[in-house]
Amino acid sequence: MTQSLGGDLLMDHAGSPGRLHGPLATVHQAKLRPAVNPEYLVRRLRLIELLDTMVKAPLTLVASPAGSGKTALLRDWVGWTELPHTWLAVDESDRDPAQLWLSILAALDKIAPGCAEPAGDLIRQRQPLVEPLGSLLADLESRPYGPRVLVIDDLELVGEAAVTAQLTTFLQHLPPWLHVVLACRYAPWLPVDRLRARGTLGEVRFPELRFSFDEATEMLASLAPALSPRQVARAARHADGWAASIQLAALSARSADAQPAHDALRRGDAGRSLRDYVWHEVLNGEPADVVDVLVSVSVVDRAEPGLARALAGRVDAPELLALAEERGLFTTRLPSGTYETHALVREALLDELRRRDPGHVTELHRRAARWYEDAGQPVTAIEHLLQAGQDKAALRMLASCVPQLYDAGRASTVRRVLGAIPSSASAGDTAATADLAWCQLFCDRGAFVQTMDTLADPADTGAELEQWLLARLELLRAIWAAVSGDWRAGARSARSALATIGDQRSADPLCGFAWNLLAREIALTERWDDACPEVREVARALSGTPERRITFEATRALGTALAGQPVAALRLVYNTRLASEAAKLTTARTELMAAEALANREIGEQSAALPILSRLVETSCEPVPHCRLLAHLELARSSVDAGDTKAAERAFGAAVEVAETELGGPGSRTLVARTGVALALADSRADEGRQWVAEIDDPFWSGVETAQVLVAEGDVEGARVVLHEVAPRCVRHHVVLDLLMSRTTPDADEAEEALLHAVRLASTHGLVQTLASEGAETIESIEGLAWQVPKAWLDRLRRLPLSGATPCRTPPVELVESLTDRQLGILRMLPSRLTLREVADELCISVNTLKFHLKVIYRKLGCGSRAEAADMARALMSPRRNGRPTSGWRR
Repeated sequence: MTQSLGGDLLMDHAGSPGRLHGPLATVHQAKLRPAVNPEYLVRRLRLIELLDTMVKAPLTLVASPAGSGKTALLRDWVGWTELPHTWLAVDESDRDPAQLWLSILAALDKIAPGCAEPAGDLIRQRQPLVEPLGSLLADLESRPYGPRVLVIDDLELVGEAAVTAQLTTFLQHLPPWLHVVLACRYAPWLPVDRLRARGTLGEVRFPELRFSFDEATEMLASLAPALSPRQVARAARHADGWAASIQLAALSARSADAQPAHDALRRGDAGRSLRDYVWHEVLNGEPADVVDVLVSVSVVDRAEPGLARALAGRVDAPELLALAEERGLFTTRLPSGTYETHALVREALLDELRRRDPGHVTELHRRAARWYEDAGQPVTAIEHLLQAGQDKAALRMLASCVPQLYDAGRASTVRRVLGAIPSSASAGDTAATADLAWCQLFCDRGAFVQTMDTLADPADTGAELEQWLLARLELLRAIWAAVSGDWRAGARSARSALATIGDQRSADPLCGFAWNLLAREIALTERWDDACPEVREVARALSGTPERRITFEATRALGTALAGQPVAALRLVYNTRLASEAAKLTTARTELMAAEALANREIGEQSAALPILSRLVETSCEPVPHCRLLAHLELARSSVDAGDTKAAERAFGAAVEVAETELGGPGSRTLVARTGVALALADSRADEGRQWVAEIDDPFWSGVETAQVLVAEGDVEGARVVLHEVAPRCVRHHVVLDLLMSRTTPDADEAEEALLHAVRLASTHGLVQTLASEGAETIESIEGLAWQVPKAWLDRLRRLPLSGATPCRTPPVELVESLTDRQLGILRMLPSRLTLREVADELCISVNTLKFHLKVIYRKLGCGSRAEAADMARALMSPRRNGRPTSGWRR
C-alpha cells in the first residue's frame, strides 16, 4: 500500500490546496497530524486489516485502556491506508465545547477544504453550537466525495457536556462519504448501543489490541536485545498482552544492562515504573470510590460480586467495578458475572497498598479467606491465610478438608499446599503437628510416619493436654498402625479413642476415618458379616453423610469378597460404583476395584479380574495401601493357578517389597506369608512352606497352612489333628476347612460329607477358584457329587485350568515337533474337566475338527491319550524352579 495524503496541506477533490485561516488558525498544527511511531513498533497486519474492515461502517470505536497500543495502531493504519484521511489529537484545551468544534472543523477542512469557514464564523460569533453544526452537516452532505476518514484520538480528555448532544447529532447525520474513527480509553457518552443495533458501528477493544505472545516477544527483542530468549519469553507472558507493560519491562531491562548478574525483569525499577504508570496514567482523575474498590479486590485474581462486597466493605462494590469497566480501567466482567482486572494492574495496585498500609493487605487476605471458606473453596481460602501470615490457621483448614481433596483426585494440590506451609507452623505445637501428620497421610506416607515419630506420647513427656487432643493423638496412632499393616492394633486404638471423644467432636474427619479403620479391620481379617453387631455399629456411625456411607459400602464390598461371597461383593460393587464416581471418592473407588478383581477371579472370570489387578498395582493409594498389596498377591496366586511359577515369583517379589517398605505389620505379613506357602507347595518346597507358616499371625490361617504343609509332607494324621483346632470366621474359611478335612479324614463317608458341605456352601455363594486351586484330585471327587450340586456352578468350575497347589510330577517335556498357536490353545484346555464336546464348544469348532487336532498334538508330544497330554500341559505351564526360595523376611 502507498502513503496517503496528509500533512498541513491536503489537496481537495478539485486539486486546490486548503490552509487554515481565521478562527481555525488558533488550532495547533501538531494536533492535526499523527506523531511518528518509534522504530521498535511491531507492525500488526492483522489489526490493520481489521481496521480496514471496520472503517467501512460510518463510525468506528477504538476503545481500550491506557497503554494498550490504540494510538500506535491508528498511526500505523493511517500510514498504510489508501483512503484520504485527517487526524485530530484532542487535548485539554478541547474541554471547551466551542474549542473542540473548532478543532474538528480544522481537521475536516483537510479532507473537505472550505467546509470549516461558515461554521467557524458562526462559532466566532458565539452562536449556539447547533447553528454551526447544521451549517457544517449541510456543507458536507453536498460534497460528492468518495470514502474519507476522520480520526479523533484521546477523546476521553474532553468532558461529558462537550460531547453529548452535538457530537451525537454529528455522528448520527454523517454524509455517506465520511467515516469517523474515535479512539478513547473507554466508551464515550454516545448512544453506542443504538448505533450497534443499527449496524453503523465498528468496534475494536482491548481483546483485539492485546499483543499475542509472538508480537510481544518480537517487540521486547527489539527494545532490549540484551535480554536472553528465556527472559524475553517470561516478560512477554507476564505482560499479558499489555503494550505499556512490554515497553516498561524492556526499558527497565535496558537500564540494568550494566548489572548482568541480576535478573533485570525482577528489579524494583520495573515495578516502580509500572506502579507509577498505573497511578499517573490509568487511574489519575478517576473517581475515588472506583479506585478504592479496585485496590480492595487487587488481592484476588477474580472477584465475584459477593467477594467484592466482602473485600471492599460496601454493598455497591459490583456496581463500582462495572463503572471501572466502562471507564477502561483494565477491569472486565466475565460471562460468569465475576470481575477480572489485568494482572499487572492488580500487581501495581497491591504493591502500592503494601507500601502505604501493609496491615490492610493482611486484613484483605483474611476477608478473602473467610469468604472462600464460606463459599466451599478451602484451597483458595488456605492460600489467602498463608498470605495473611496465618500459617497455623491454614494448616488447620487443610486438615479439615484433606480427605475430600484426596478423594477428588487432588493429592497434588494437597502436596503443593503442604509445601507452602512453613515448618514453623507446627513447630512446638502438638495440635498443629497432629494436623500436619493427618494431611501427610494422604499424599506422603513416608513423611506421615516421620511426623508421627516426632509426636511423643504425652505420658512419656509429662505434658498436660486436653482430653480431645489426647484422643486425637491416639486416633493418629491407630491410623499409623493400620496403614503400616497392623490393622488389629489400629482398630483397638481407634475404638479406645472414639470412646474417649464421644459426641464432642464427631465432625472431626479423623473420627470418620477411625470408623473406616474399624470397617477395614473387619474386612481384612475376613470376618465380615452384615448381621454382626460390630458391622452394624460401624454402618450406623458412617451413615451420617453420603460420602461416608459410600466409603463404607466400598469397604463392605471388599470385606464381602474376602469373606468368600463374590456374587454378593460384585452386586455391592455395581451398586456403589456410580455413586463413588459421582462423588469423586478416590479411596472408595480403589477399594471397589480391589473387591471387583477379587470377586471376579473367585467366580472364574480371569479376563475381567486381571486387568483390574494390573491397574491396582500401579495405583497410588496412600490411605488404603492394602489394596495394592492384595493386587500383587492375587496376581501371584493367579499365576500359581495358571501354572506360571516365574510370573508368580515376580508378582510375589513385588508384594514382598511393598510389605517390607510400606506395610511391615503382622496383618500384611500374614497375607504375604499365606501366598508364600502357596508358591512353595506349588513347587514342592515344603521346608520353605514351613518358614512362611511361621510368619502367619492368624489362628485360622496358621492352622490351615500348617495342615497344607503336613499334607504335602505326607503327614495326613498330623494335618487332621491341626485342623480340629482351627475356628473358621467366614464362608471361605468353612469351605477351605471342609476341603482339607475331606482330604485328611480316613473315613470315606465323613470325607464325602465334608466335601459335599464345602461344595454346597461354595456353590451357594459362587466360590469357584478356591476349589479349583485344590487341584485335579479334589475336582474329580467333586464331579462324583455332580448330581447333588448346581450344574451351572459345576460347569464354571470345570472350565478352570487345574494346576493349583497340587505339584506336577511330570518330567520335563521334550516336544517332538513345535505346536501351533491353535494347538497350544487346545492343549491348555486339556487339564480342565470339560468333555471333548464342551472343549469344542469353548473353541467354537466341531468335535471332529477337535479330534483331528488332538491326533496331531498327541503325535507332536509323543503321547497316546488325553491324560498324558494333560500331564504334559501342566508341565509346560509349570516350569521347574531352582535356587533359593524368595522371601523378604529372614529370622
